Amino acid sequence: MHVNWKPVFISIFLIALLPVNALAASFEYLYLEASEGNSSGGHSAIQFGDEIYHFQHHDSGLIRLLKQDKQEFHFLYRFLQNRRIHISQIEVSEASFKQLGDYFKLQFLAQNRQFEQLDDLHKDRILLRRLLYKLSSNEAFLDADFSSVLRLDAVGLFYNDQQLAGKKKDGHITNINGVRLQSSQLIKMLHKKIEQHYGQDYLKNRRDQITTRIKVLAPEPWPTAPAILSKDNFPPVMPSFAESYTDYLTGLVAIKVLEEEQSLQPDAFFITPESVTPEEKKVLENLRDQLALSLLKSVDSGRSDWGYAVLVNLARFIAVDQSLQSGVWVFIDDFATESAWLGADQFSQHVEQIYIQINDAQNNLIQTRKTMLTSGDMTETGYSMLEMSANRYFELLKGKQQKPVRYLGEKALPTKSVGLPDWLVPGLTQQQLITALTEQDKYENKLLQELAAHYRYDLITRNCVTQLFGTIDLALLAQNKMDVDQAKKVEWLSNESTKQLGGDVSAFYNFIPFMSFKSVQEHYRVTNSTVFSSYRDQQLATLYTQNAGLMVALRESNIFSSTLYVYNPDDAFFVFFTDDNVAFRPVFGLFNTVAGIGQSLFGFLSWPFDSGQNLKSGATGVLMSLPELLFFNMRKGSYQYLSYNQFVHDENWGD
Repeated sequence: MHVNWKPVFISIFLIALLPVNALAASFEYLYLEASEGNSSGGHSAIQFGDEIYHFQHHDSGLIRLLKQDKQEFHFLYRFLQNRRIHISQIEVSEASFKQLGDYFKLQFLAQNRQFEQLDDLHKDRILLRRLLYKLSSNEAFLDADFSSVLRLDAVGLFYNDQQLAGKKKDGHITNINGVRLQSSQLIKMLHKKIEQHYGQDYLKNRRDQITTRIKVLAPEPWPTAPAILSKDNFPPVMPSFAESYTDYLTGLVAIKVLEEEQSLQPDAFFITPESVTPEEKKVLENLRDQLALSLLKSVDSGRSDWGYAVLVNLARFIAVDQSLQSGVWVFIDDFATESAWLGADQFSQHVEQIYIQINDAQNNLIQTRKTMLTSGDMTETGYSMLEMSANRYFELLKGKQQKPVRYLGEKALPTKSVGLPDWLVPGLTQQQLITALTEQDKYENKLLQELAAHYRYDLITRNCVTQLFGTIDLALLAQNKMDVDQAKKVEWLSNESTKQLGGDVSAFYNFIPFMSFKSVQEHYRVTNSTVFSSYRDQQLATLYTQNAGLMVALRESNIFSSTLYVYNPDDAFFVFFTDDNVAFRPVFGLFNTVAGIGQSLFGFLSWPFDSGQNLKSGATGVLMSLPELLFFNMRKGSYQYLSYNQFVHDENWGD
């Protein structure tokens, strides 16, 4: 057979003439349909690889740039919030993809640092005021304001607030299956090892050194530059007065634990019924040795947070040792103080979903233990994962006993905290404290003004859509090595956007998420568009393949007979779903509006008992239902307790 190679050679020749990687990458523009809750009017985001960036309005009146993993984002919006996501794939060059992605990442990191500094300033002010009022003998402030803001992490593993303040002695060590008694003996042994390694007076000398540093500790002078935020919006690095103070105190507590051979607190650990297998015992013995070495290094570390590391290593060393001694797994409680709780009534209402989560948690724990054996070794990072898995599983199990459980809040490192004790304070005079507070107020007010200028939220001019396109424009400008004349900036940006993205989308005319998505499809170089269904969409589709369509539609149209939705108190009360009923949407919307009015009326009566919660929810329901009278869907319902594993294993999750 004769083959005509001429067209093949021509094609290869033409491809060779094209610029290499001219259009070899793509990013995605996302539009999320409207729903009750955050971004109720719809939402927009931009995706580079597996990273999604989007802007959210916060209660502070500012708009913040967030970054989320693709799976996490889809789970939050498509499953928990039950919203469809429309995605347009935009083809660009490798250089443009990198420039845009890097710029969004830079802005995210810069903004994070800005708000971290704002948080540091708040803590510094609380500490300075505390010290000032202490000098003034104003005990009212000492008992009220600072305890929830300034805390010592991991100290709560060994002391409660009363013990640390010297108001309550530990007394007789309660022998909870030997763990507390054994912990005291282990710390005594570790104390001796430290003295053997560093010298008998090492801990005393380090305690004296920290005491001296606390006495001379003072806030750093605040910068006097005309602008706090730099060209890339990074604020100057400022040592935090409060952070330095709490780090020093945590170090003192770590030394105190070692010297007093203080046992673990009863609520710092939990004992499981799970046996340690002979194979696991070998791995744990190696881990125990690693933790002992880490402890010796942490005690002499130059890191500012060395005290926290010592306390965590001590607690884990005790848990691992007790697991070996008792033959059953013992773990440190790693739930955060502010963990989300699930009441017994909520457990019973969503029992099917919670049981799925319990099963997922159990499988995760089993798999983590298998991984430990497969590797034949366990690092401290691997142990953190095992600790988190065990905490989640055994905490959720409590719900079967009709007990409230911590539903969310596991941490990679234990953070059980206590308030600051009054042992030792910096030796600042009253005048020094007043001066420091005055200077800080000036600096903080200036930072707030600059943040407001950069990130002030406005429903039309500065929302989740306009900020996305504004950031794209800034990214395009950033790659231009020459300054663009202000009068020609709009024209230059339009030309550059057309060159790199295929067209120009003006943020000024596209502040509505739905309209912005249409503009992107019309103007950018869109190569593919996809709609990812919501959780309820997927479940309905499954039901339609199993049962008669009309019966499913009637049964699932309302919250009373639906098998797919259990009323979630986070949703304002409604009657009919309107996301899949376009023709009947105004009629259903009318019923939903009446339901909202009814809940509002009930809210007037229940106000003294629920602090106006029903009234607020009813008003929200009316507001969310009125657009449905004009065929615009809002009421979708949300699913608070869906399983993340169930979502990830779903073949339609987003890949």
